[in-house]
Amino acid sequence: MIALLLAAGLSLAPPPETHSDPTAESDASELPTQERPSGPPYYTDADMAELRARFDIELEPPEPPEPPRWRCLTADPRCGFGVELLASTAYTYRTRQGDISLERAYYGWNSARVSYELWINFPAHTEVQGRYKFTRFTLGPKLGVVASDNADLWGNFGVAGRYWFGRGPWAPAIEFSSAISFKLMGEEPDVDIQPQRSPVGITADVGINIGGWGAIIVGGQFDAPLAREDLPEKFRASSAGQVFVGFRGNILWGGPAAIALGTHIGINRSAVVQP
Repeated sequence: MIALLLAAGLSLAPPPETHSDPTAESDASELPTQERPSGPPYYTDADMAELRARFDIELEPPEPPEPPRWRCLTADPRCGFGVELLASTAYTYRTRQGDISLERAYYGWNSARVSYELWINFPAHTEVQGRYKFTRFTLGPKLGVVASDNADLWGNFGVAGRYWFGRGPWAPAIEFSSAISFKLMGEEPDVDIQPQRSPVGITADVGINIGGWGAIIVGGQFDAPLAREDLPEKFRASSAGQVFVGFRGNILWGGPAAIALGTHIGINRSAVVQP
């Protein structure tokens, strides 16, 4: 048997002794070990920290936003689709172009303007932050009824939009609206208040909104003339216009609605029929 082992070239020498380094063993035992997860998502907190550092992402996830106010019945960047009822009160300078055959063909006067509007907001552009989505730009249809002195009443419909510059409760926004307008009723000299037909005019405004609470607006309106030859001159509507500056806010806050109703009652009681 010994001869066979020698023939195979095997050595019977004892195996070499191995000496372990106790210092290396202690260092290895002190290294932190983190077990890999056995199931999805197959990454650890250290992997997430490395990924966030590589792409310059915030180390802490964003805090969840507060729920929207009034179930999206007011302007809020945390809302997607929303519906608003707005009331605005404005100081107005009105002008009118009368009969050019008269000496006083053009005249103007100071007045007030009150409008009640329905805005339907669709999210046209959104921003995603973590697991949360915010609205940057809304756009949708609007309907409005506008009242002024002389028992004038207009209707309008068009589009309205709002662009948000932030996401907090006091985030600023710029809002605008544009619509075609038409006269519903009014009061003329020697004529009682009655429904009126008018051609289509235009109205537009732009404003700065703070947190959806209200907006300071600047706008204008132009009423095209009704130049039908079969109407007597005193019944023919002439071209007119107005420029206004005021405040527009949601009716749910109470303040905008109270100011608008008070102004509406005041201008109807002190209405002075213009020639």
